[in-house]
Amino acid sequence: MSRSAIHTFSPNLLERLDELRQDGPRRFARWNPVLFEALATGPLHALSEALCGQADAGSVLAAYLGLLHHGVGITAIRRTEAGPVGWSSYLERCLVEQIPAMLPRIPSGRRLAVLVKAWNLGEGLLREPVWLDRYVTASAMSLGSLEELEAFLVRTLEPVLSTAPPASWKGPFAVTVLDLRALHEEFLPGEITLAAPAVLRITDRRRRGTEVGVLLSTGGRSRPLGLMTGLGEFVEAGDRPVVEFQDGRVRVAGEEVAMPRLRRCHRHVIARSGFLAACAVDSQRLWILESAG
Repeated sequence: MSRSAIHTFSPNLLERLDELRQDGPRRFARWNPVLFEALATGPLHALSEALCGQADAGSVLAAYLGLLHHGVGITAIRRTEAGPVGWSSYLERCLVEQIPAMLPRIPSGRRLAVLVKAWNLGEGLLREPVWLDRYVTASAMSLGSLEELEAFLVRTLEPVLSTAPPASWKGPFAVTVLDLRALHEEFLPGEITLAAPAVLRITDRRRRGTEVGVLLSTGGRSRPLGLMTGLGEFVEAGDRPVVEFQDGRVRVAGEEVAMPRLRRCHRHVIARSGFLAACAVDSQRLWILESAG
């Protein structure tokens, strides 16, 4: 969208925009004027169009513009759309994608409070471990309303923050196979590590810096979280069962389990809660073995 889009803004909003243009380089060492202009002609303009004629439009747009200004200044916003591996943080995704799309659905009179809460929750995630913010960012596609953001975070984080007891590895066992081609046609699993007790980090053998996050969930509900970067590595304390891979089978703690079509294991990792994840030398699939006991 061209710069001419901002000429549809009210005089008050244009005046505020000019003030923040000048304030940015004075206040922030890493101010990006090009990005700020792109946000004004993109997300800000989209929200302005959606709120046109509504009583709270002026105050809401001014507040949103202030958040964009601060987001650019602290480098929480780095782009105006998702990059090759998604958004860099939940706060970025919320400000650039979700607020313009979702805020107009909220009744007038409640929007300013929602803006403040969304910023506070998103900024709080920036202070958490990187994997946690990346996990929330990837899961945010299921968020239906910004007014439900706090409940969404509680619901989303509970399964990955709760500590499961160590598994006995006595079974019964179940195997889930995930095809990672759905995330990227050329993704080839390389290293597999834990990013958190219930989150896997899988690197791409072909493209340095590209990773996939996978949520480990009982009952065969493990699922990919999407392409990510910067998940980091989590090291669990405690002993691990002895694992031996054979053609199409794996022996774990003396128990033998079929792993269909897993011929030669390339890498594997064990979570103490009862999960074993493995990839093959020549496959884009990920095998996840789950022990119920």
